[in-house]
Amino acid sequence: MRTLKIFLYGFLILLLAIFIIQNYSTLTYSVSLRLNLGFLSLESIPLPFFLIVPLVFFAGVLLAALIGFSERRRLSRELKTALRNTGQKKDPVTSPTPASSSDEETVGHASKDKTPPRT
Repeated sequence: MRTLKIFLYGFLILLLAIFIIQNYSTLTYSVSLRLNLGFLSLESIPLPFFLIVPLVFFAGVLLAALIGFSERRRLSRELKTALRNTGQKKDPVTSPTPASSSDEETVGHASKDKTPPRT
């Protein structure tokens, strides 16, 4: 399995090298980003295309992480509010409740008097 991984990684690196060699002129083409709002006009310094693509990718990853973090905080606050309103003191997800004897019979476990479960 390890040799298969090494072979696949080597193959991917080879494909990447071939892609870069064949598209070198396109990848090194300088691009200038512009923002024109009418009252405000901004323009970046010329950057090679091969730098813009990873920058935009990592900006998207960062934005998705921030959105996920804010959603997680919102859900955590909702859970705390719901627990406070129901009067529970512990998180129901992390603190399991002990099973009653009726639950044991439905699961198929033997009850406390050691009688076999009903079938």
